[in-house]
Amino acid sequence: MKKKLMALLLCGLMGVTTLAGCGGGSSSGSTDTAPATETAEGGEAEAGDAAAQAIADRKASGDMPTVVMAFMNFVGPPAGMDRIAADISAITEEELGVKFQLQIMDSASYSQNMKLMLSSGEQVDLFNVVSIGFMPCVNNGYLYDMNEDGLLQKYGQGILGAFREDELSGTVVGDALYGIPVKKDDAAGQFGISIPVEYLDAIGFDYASMYASEDDEIIYTDIETIDGILAKLHEQYPDKTTFFMDKSSIVSQCLVIDSVGGDNFGVLNDPMNSLEVTDLFSGEQYMNLCRQMYKWNQAGYISKDAVTETNATTTQIKAGSLCAYKTATKPGIRQQESNLCGTPVIIFQIGPDFKKSTAYNTMPWAINSQTKDPVAAMQVLNLCYTDERVAKLLCWGEEGKEYVYTEDGHLTFADGVDASNSEYFQNVNWQMPNQFIAGAWEGDPLNIWENMQEFNDNAEATKAMGFTWDNSEYSAEYTALVNVYNEYQAQLELGFVDPDVAVPEMLEKLKAAGLDTYMAAKQEALNAWAAENGVA
Repeated sequence: MKKKLMALLLCGLMGVTTLAGCGGGSSSGSTDTAPATETAEGGEAEAGDAAAQAIADRKASGDMPTVVMAFMNFVGPPAGMDRIAADISAITEEELGVKFQLQIMDSASYSQNMKLMLSSGEQVDLFNVVSIGFMPCVNNGYLYDMNEDGLLQKYGQGILGAFREDELSGTVVGDALYGIPVKKDDAAGQFGISIPVEYLDAIGFDYASMYASEDDEIIYTDIETIDGILAKLHEQYPDKTTFFMDKSSIVSQCLVIDSVGGDNFGVLNDPMNSLEVTDLFSGEQYMNLCRQMYKWNQAGYISKDAVTETNATTTQIKAGSLCAYKTATKPGIRQQESNLCGTPVIIFQIGPDFKKSTAYNTMPWAINSQTKDPVAAMQVLNLCYTDERVAKLLCWGEEGKEYVYTEDGHLTFADGVDASNSEYFQNVNWQMPNQFIAGAWEGDPLNIWENMQEFNDNAEATKAMGFTWDNSEYSAEYTALVNVYNEYQAQLELGFVDPDVAVPEMLEKLKAAGLDTYMAAKQEALNAWAAENGVA
C-alpha cells in the first residue's frame, strides 16, 4: 500500500521545483526524479489551478478563514509572538486569503495542552507532534490524512518539491500520509556533550589541540576523556550540578539502536546490518549506558533532583547552576548551543552520526483532523515550507527588531538585542518547517544548510529507514509496557539505582506485561515492510 501512495506522490514530485499556485519563495529541497512527462505536467497544472482557485474563492468571499499554528519552545510564549504572527498573517492574507495566528507553549506543558486542545475541539489547525508522539497522534485520530482527496498533491506542490520520496514515506501509515517532516538534521551525532568554554578553561583543559582541523566544530572523543573532564569539573565546582541529561532522550541520543515503530519495546540493536528485532533492555548497549550513568551519579555529578527537574539544560547553564549537559550533535551545533546558553561552548561527541527509522516522523508538522478548512491549512503549511519571508519570521523574528544582516549576509542580533532580551529568540528552529531557507546565523558558515544536507546524506543509516508501524491492535500490551518502563526509566537511566539489580527486575516485569508478544508483532510488520520494499 505504501508503494501505491508513493507512486501518487511521485506524480506530484515530477517536474516540480518551485511553488505552484502560491506566491512564495523558492524551495531549497531537491528531488531525484526523472524529467517531467506530459501527464506529470498536466497533473501539476491541474493542481496549480486548484490551488489558485481556492485562493481566488477565499478572496472573493471577503471572509478570510483563520489558521492557527501551534508548537513548543523551552520558555513559553515569547513577548513578540503576536507581533510575529501579525507579520506572517499579512503575508498569508495577501498570498492565500487566510489569516494566521500562533500559539507557542513551553515544552513542559506542550504535550498535555495539545492533547486537551485536540480532544476538546479547540481550534488548532497546524501543529508539531514533537513530545506528543507521531503514532499516538495517529492512533488517537488527531491527524488529518493529507492524501485524502489529493490534499497535498493539489495544495502542497511546494512541499512535494522540497522532499525526496523516501523522506515523505516516514509519515505514511497504510495508505494515509499524516505529516510533513521538518527540514532539519535527519541524522544525529550520538552522545554529544556541551560544556561552556569558561569551565574548561578553569580546569586547564586543552580543547583547542583536540580538533581534527581548524574548521571543525565538534571534538570526537571517548568516554574516558569525558570521565576525566567531569571529575575535574566536580572538584572545581562542587556547588554546581556537574552533568545533566533530559531523561526522555537518554536512550535516543546516546545509543546506536533503532527504536523501530517509535518505541523501545523491541529495537534493532545492530541497525546498519540487521532487521532482527531484539530486546533493548537485555542488550549490552543499554546495560553499559545505565552503568555509566550509575557511576556518574554515585560520584556526585548528577543532581539529586534530576528526575523532577523541568528547567531546560541551557536555562541551567545561564543560571550558573550546571557545568555540562548531553546534546545531539549536527552541523551548526556549537553556535546553536552557544546562542542558547548565552556563552561560548565546546561540543564533544562520543558516538557516530546515525540516522534512525524515526528520522522523518519524530516531529513532523500535521493538520488537525478536526480542522474546519483543511485546504487553507494545507496551503498555509505549504507557504511555511517555501516562502523565505515566512521561514525567517518563524525562525528568527522580525528583521530590524530581532535580527539584522551582516555585511557578508549572515543574520545576527539587532543593536541592543541578545538572547536574554530578544522578544522572539526561541531557538527551536529544528522544529520549524524549513529552516533551510531561513538564512545562516552569524558564527555558522553561509553554506550551513548545504553542510546539513551532506551530514544527512552521509550519516550511517538504519536498514529500516522509512518503516512505520501501527500498533493499535496491541494497545493493551503497549500501555502495560509503558507503565512498567515509566516505573524504572528515570531512576535507571539517570543512575539512581544499580542497573545490575534493577534492569533484570524491570525486564521480568516487561515480559510479564507482554514484551515478547509485542516484539513478535513488530518483527512480523517489519518483515512484511521489508518484503514489500525490497529490503534484505
